[in-house]
Amino acid sequence: LIELVDPETQENVPFEDGAIGQLVMTPLVGSMPPVRMSPGDVVQVFTEPCACGAPGWRMKVIGRSDDMLKVKGVVVYPSAIDGVITGFVPRVTGEFRIVLDEPPPRVTPPLKLKVEYGEAVKKEELAKLAEEIKAAMHSSLKIRPSIEWLPPMTLERSTYKTRFIEKTYKKNGQ
Repeated sequence: LIELVDPETQENVPFEDGAIGQLVMTPLVGSMPPVRMSPGDVVQVFTEPCACGAPGWRMKVIGRSDDMLKVKGVVVYPSAIDGVITGFVPRVTGEFRIVLDEPPPRVTPPLKLKVEYGEAVKKEELAKLAEEIKAAMHSSLKIRPSIEWLPPMTLERSTYKTRFIEKTYKKNGQ
């Protein structure tokens, strides 16, 4: 059994075309008792027939329930911010961090970002580039972040899961 639930309230979300919710699965066959399990993924489901002719429903992973942020009531996932930022490569390196001064999911606006600018970008071009990124984020995600620019190769790289979030509230003892 596949279900969708609201990541915050755990209320059921109708399983219909375009619906977004946290994925919950319950095995109904086999030796295991039926236990509801969730990988923590927030997905969007598509129930309309696929243009390719494949039968059945499809889903797109949007983010993880533990990565969800709320900025002025708007739900934002780090992967969505990554999608906007990488659209500006090579003017940015693609590396960024979301700076959280308080525990998530609620974020006191504006959302703070640290972004590495590209090697060929001059310092006098950064203000214009910041405005372009803010406009793109407002258009697609409905948020306007504040951007702190960092030189290329400043942020730590990871060979495994990308770490998008910097938790300053843990450094401050909260």
